[in-house]
Amino acid sequence: MSASLITASILNADLAAISAEVRRIREDVTVADIIASHEEYDGAEAGEISIRFIAALQAHDTETEYQLWRAAHDIDRARPFGPRLVDELDALFICFARAA
Repeated sequence: MSASLITASILNADLAAISAEVRRIREDVTVADIIASHEEYDGAEAGEISIRFIAALQAHDTETEYQLWRAAHDIDRARPFGPRLVDELDALFICFARAA
């Protein structure tokens, strides 16, 4: 086998390894972006529920409070390993009840 064929084989093997590594890194970045966007959406939704819950507390709107608490429960069920939104709403309720 000539030296040029050996060099070409080595270069092809190196390029194939580099290409596979680049694909793996791109996949990891894509997965990280998807996870981050889901976390951002979940956080925005949870924040909106918290704000609407405070407004319902101030307005003494128990029906809306319950609806928001149920929505928080659904969110918590969908993300079992994250912070619990129901606990946050319960804490807000207790703080508001003490202040009233």
